[in-house]
Amino acid sequence: MPWTEPQPAKNRIYLDNAATSFPKPPAVHEAMTRYAHDLGASPGRGTYRESIEGGRIIADCRARLGRLLGCPSPDHIVFTLNASDALNLAINGIAHHERVKRSRSGSDEPVHFVATAMDHNSVLRPLNALQSDSVGAPVEWTCVDGDPETGLVDPDDVRAAIRPNTALVIAVHASNVSGTLQPIEEIASVARGAGVPLLVDAAQTAGRLPIDCDAMGIDLLAFPGHKHLMGPLGTGGLLMRPGMEEIIDPVRTGGTGSVSEMDVHPETMPDRYEPGSHNTIGIAGLAAGVAWLESEGVDALWAHERSLIERMLAGLGDHRAFPGLRLLGPKGADRRVGVFSLVHESLGAAELAAVLEAEFGILGRAGIHCAPRAHGAFGTRESGGAMRLSLGAFNTPDHIDAALDALRAVCRELGAGVAANAGV
Repeated sequence: MPWTEPQPAKNRIYLDNAATSFPKPPAVHEAMTRYAHDLGASPGRGTYRESIEGGRIIADCRARLGRLLGCPSPDHIVFTLNASDALNLAINGIAHHERVKRSRSGSDEPVHFVATAMDHNSVLRPLNALQSDSVGAPVEWTCVDGDPETGLVDPDDVRAAIRPNTALVIAVHASNVSGTLQPIEEIASVARGAGVPLLVDAAQTAGRLPIDCDAMGIDLLAFPGHKHLMGPLGTGGLLMRPGMEEIIDPVRTGGTGSVSEMDVHPETMPDRYEPGSHNTIGIAGLAAGVAWLESEGVDALWAHERSLIERMLAGLGDHRAFPGLRLLGPKGADRRVGVFSLVHESLGAAELAAVLEAEFGILGRAGIHCAPRAHGAFGTRESGGAMRLSLGAFNTPDHIDAALDALRAVCRELGAGVAANAGV
């Protein structure tokens, strides 16, 4: 495996890559250190070499992301704080644009959005905030359910939810709860047929598996830099199909280092959405992360992860070895990424995560995972959610085997306890 890198501390196995990837390729840290020690200047705020080099780093990162994600116009990749910030920009920017348009025409028609039960709170909360906002035209949204076994959303249900006043369809590419991969191309076809733009939340897929927004019919793609793109925390972006800037109003304005003689915000891309000084040190790390992905090949990394997914599913498929344990989401590898949320009938999710760390050094995340409706679909919302193990590029077959062995031991111990209490 050519991408092997140092792992966390001895006897600790990191399986929380759905939260953030760890470890990062060494080149990421090297790029950030170089920027901090050798450059340090703010791009666009000077004509000296260090400032110009900072601008080149930003341009290089846009170009690399454009190649990786299928965006023919790198200037339509807008840097944000993270994926949540990118989703807020798209949702609030479109809502504001539509509200202004209705106000000018004297219409009181609601602005309508379509989203899914599998979406993250980064989508659900902005929509609910807009819906409760009494200023301007009302905002309404329709939630499309996911299948209670797989979490899959039916594109026909999306079609049925679209109205003549629908301004945006939103879908998560892969669930951060169940790993479910949604049929994005089919949903894109439905949205395109209705003349409605599609926003895809790629928090769990950007850099993890091949994405070509242009070919897939994706109008807007929100992504974090710190997950499978291998960059640092505090980075992310919104990829826009050219033309989308005409219907997304900026949500922040300020200095851009360009056309400073004007006291109104520029309309040119990407300055239209990037006020203030960039997180250039973070973007330098993100550029190095994307360069590492390019050198290793997303196809090869995805094939590696697929092999680990199959290994995990094969192990969990021996139900007799895991009494009382349930896996959420698809049971086959074709419709999921390496995110495995597990619930045990006798032990809460938080307790299970604590035992896995304390006794076996397995690091996962327990809870609702900022996706309450997804847990509602799986019937785990009221019981505290699930214990999640999530894969990254540097996990190995040995890590999978260690996690399975730990789960077997916990299930065996719990089963013995239940039997003893029952007097068996």
